[in-house]
Amino acid sequence: MAIQEKDKPVFDEKVQGILRSLANGKTREEIADDEGNKNWKSVDMYMRRRNFQWDGHKQTYVPKVMEKKEWQQLDASKAGQVISLLSKEGADLRSVAGRLGFKDHKELAIYMNSKGYAWVTDTNNYLKQMGKVLQPEEPKIEKDIISPLLEETSLNDGVNAVHIHQFLPILQLLEKHQERLSDLIIPGSQVGTIPRYIVPGIATTKTIHMMNTIVQLVLDFSREKNITQREIFEVALIEFFRKYGYENEIERLLT
Repeated sequence: MAIQEKDKPVFDEKVQGILRSLANGKTREEIADDEGNKNWKSVDMYMRRRNFQWDGHKQTYVPKVMEKKEWQQLDASKAGQVISLLSKEGADLRSVAGRLGFKDHKELAIYMNSKGYAWVTDTNNYLKQMGKVLQPEEPKIEKDIISPLLEETSLNDGVNAVHIHQFLPILQLLEKHQERLSDLIIPGSQVGTIPRYIVPGIATTKTIHMMNTIVQLVLDFSREKNITQREIFEVALIEFFRKYGYENEIERLLT
């Protein structure tokens, strides 16, 4: 069934900007603040007048009326374009990277990882992650850093190899928690490395009173590190809960 002209979604410049901001993790409150509006209702009203409605599950706006052949889920972000191009028959990483302005497929991989996507070999495409976002990596299976050591040792000294195998579990444990151990042993060693999390749920507004000096620090840090205020508080709370007895609850939330 064709969509009547008056019901078709209007993709003007402002609509596209709002959709991109939502795809990049901003809340409607943050978008309204960027545009100088009083609250998110102004954004909502603008989108409704252009035949969009809010989808609480997807946390973005979708057309009120959709026609299967003319509309599929909109993802106006560059990450969405990457996934769309890779889903086409015959697509490859290098050609997609060049088409979207990346230097090479490695730069594309770093970008996608920073946006919370992981490479899935079975589908040869990226998939949105839940939980802590891993450090950037190329879409390939990384070599095990322990196995070569064992192979070399076993060739040179069979006795030593046996002893190393005994300690393999603890070596793997140390490798898994390398970042946390570095923080404990060398305070401040991870300065500048901000963990990224993708938290499931629906964005809500909560008013909290705090000292103006802390508020200013949040604003300064947000601008300097190019991170949203919501992400700052999410990371801070997750790390706080993990440190003070809620580690299991956080792990369940993020998995």
